[in-house]
Parts: sequence; structure tokens; C-alpha cells
Amino acid sequence: MTNPPAELFALANDRATRADIAGTAAWTYSGTEQRVLFVHGFRGDHHGLQAVAGALQSMTVVSPDLPGFGKSAELENHDVSSYGDWLTEFYETTGPYDLVVGHSFGTLVVADSISKGLPAKKICLINPITTRGSTSRAMANRFAELYYRIGTNKLIGPWLMSSAIATRAMSVGLAKTKNGRLRRFIHDQHGRYFSSYQSSRVALEGFQAANTGSVFDYLARLNPPMLLIAGAKDKIAPVSEQTRLNDLLPNSRLVVLEKVGHLAHYEKPVEIANAITEFLEAE
Repeated sequence: MTNPPAELFALANDRATRADIAGTAAWTYSGTEQRVLFVHGFRGDHHGLQAVAGALQSMTVVSPDLPGFGKSAELENHDVSSYGDWLTEFYETTGPYDLVVGHSFGTLVVADSISKGLPAKKICLINPITTRGSTSRAMANRFAELYYRIGTNKLIGPWLMSSAIATRAMSVGLAKTKNGRLRRFIHDQHGRYFSSYQSSRVALEGFQAANTGSVFDYLARLNPPMLLIAGAKDKIAPVSEQTRLNDLLPNSRLVVLEKVGHLAHYEKPVEIANAITEFLEAE
């Protein structure tokens, strides 16, 4: 393939069907083998992990929009605990699954749900959040907090939050690939889906939840077999912290993807799919 992520995205779209379950919009990518549940990251929706779903062609992948994002209804509160409760209920309604996969903020949601008894057989965390607003990113965090707070202003908030300039700036900062076609695909995806939240309140509360949580908070309860996938250039979830997390978990393995950062799911979907397949096949 000349552009695997874009083509895999299209392949997944061809086998996708939508169902609405108690306010949650969920897409199922049909397959004949294991069942996998995807939990996407902050500000995105199910499209973010669609290229990975496309690479898992033999598996049935269920990928909901997090509450308040995409086509799913809002929650009363958009903190990690509320999302963890939602995931537990969604799993009980649609499961069981052979694997639960979370990306970025989705890793916090998965970890919280596991800590509350989610009966997951195996877990995969992609670019897991392992650092709160670190001192090295203090200025950026303060700027982002201000950005989301202004976003709740009724006069200029909607314009600011959906600004193509702001979205492109975030996308440029996150993408590490030097492949021009792939960068354009990533920017197009962010332009289409990075502002698909139901209200500015959802975005602010979601940012605060993502910025103040850590998978380390749930370490004592993360007992299922676990696959950690890290980006070697990830500044949001540094690989050094992923290594430390892997060392502390009782039953985990770590895969580090070179030359990518926090957008591993866009830049290396085939490698992620291969790692997931090997993980599921292992005893």
C-alpha cells in the first residue's frame, strides 16, 4: 500500500455498522475471530482508531464514541470515574471481549474501569497516560487550560474551540512522521473529527480529567495480561514512564514504536495491529 493508514481506514469503513446503545453511538467492524473493544482518546471519536481496526481485518472490533464526543450523549460529569462507570456498563451490555484497547485518555478510562471490576481478559494500552501536568510542560498545560476555559465562553468559545487554525496547530505539534501524504491524512482526520464534542463543557472537563490522571493511580488493580504500546518520540506519554510502568506491572509486555509520538495509532496502525494479534495469540 502506498498509504496504509488511509487505505486501512477505508477498508474498515466498508465493514462498519452503527448501533446506538443507551445514548452511546458505537461502530462495529465485523470479523470472524476474536472480539475487541476500542476506547479512543480525548477530543477525538471512534474514527481515531479506525485504521487499526482496518488492519485487524479478521477480528470483530467494537468502537464507541466516548460520551460527549462524536455522536454519543453527554454525561452529567466528564471525569475519569464517570467514564470508567460508563465503560463498565457498556462492556456488560455488549461484551464479553477478548481484548480491551485504550488510547491516550482512553487508557485512563480503561484503567479506572478495571479497578472497578471490569472482567477484561486482556488489556492493551496505547500511548498510556502516565504523567500528570509535568513541570516540563507546565507552560503548555496552563495555556491549554486557558484555551479550554475560554472555550466555554458563549460569545467566542464555539469559534475558538472549532478554529481550524487551533486544530491544525495541535495536529502539527503531535504528528512526527515526515511522510507528507501521511501528515496530510492526519491533519485531515483532525480537521474532520477533533472538534466533534457535544459542548465546550465536555471539552473542558475532559481536558482536566486527562491532565490530572495517571495509569499509575490504578497500578494495584491492573492484574490482567497487558500489552503496552509506546511511541519513542512521545512527549505526552514519555517512553521512560512506559518502561517504568511495564517494570511495575505483574503481567505486562512493552512494545516501543520508533520514530512516532502520541499518534502511534495513525502513524503505525499495522505495527499496532501486529502487536495486538501476537498478544492475543500468546498464552
